[in-house]
This record gives sequence, structure tokens and C-alpha cells, in this order.
Amino acid sequence: MGRADEHDPFAPIETSERFATLLAVVGVVCAVAAAVTGLAPLFGPLGMASGLIAHVKGSRYGMPSAILAGLGMIVGMSVILYLR
Repeated sequence: MGRADEHDPFAPIETSERFATLLAVVGVVCAVAAAVTGLAPLFGPLGMASGLIAHVKGSRYGMPSAILAGLGMIVGMSVILYLR
């Protein structure tokens, strides 16, 4: 039998700070894409999800990235509705 903490589902997940920051940057890119392109319903939630994952992984830019993606989605959908 192995140790008890080997299969603990609530054990902290170790990740690199670089990966978490990369996820935050992906969230910002998705926020810009949501505001500029006509695909706000696609890029907005993707940006928010990657920002929240980056926040959970320990990046200090994760939550601002998620908020920016949400705002980008709102702006993008407003532009889409205004132009139609």
C-alpha cells in the first residue's frame, strides 16, 4: 500500500508561475478578440475561463484577465447588437 497523500484529490496542484501567467495572457488576448471580432460569445467565456484558471494556479494577473474578458464580451456583444 502507498502513502495516503499520494491520491489525495484536495492536495495542492503544483504548477509553474510561467504557465499561470501564460494563461492570463491568453485571457487578455481573448478579451481583445471578443471586443473586436464578431465572435464575442465564443471568445468571452474562453477568456474568462483561462483567466480564472490562471487565478487558481497562482497568477496575480488571472482575475484582472477574467474581468477584462467579461468586459470585452459585453462590449463585443453590444457592438454586434448595435450594428445589426
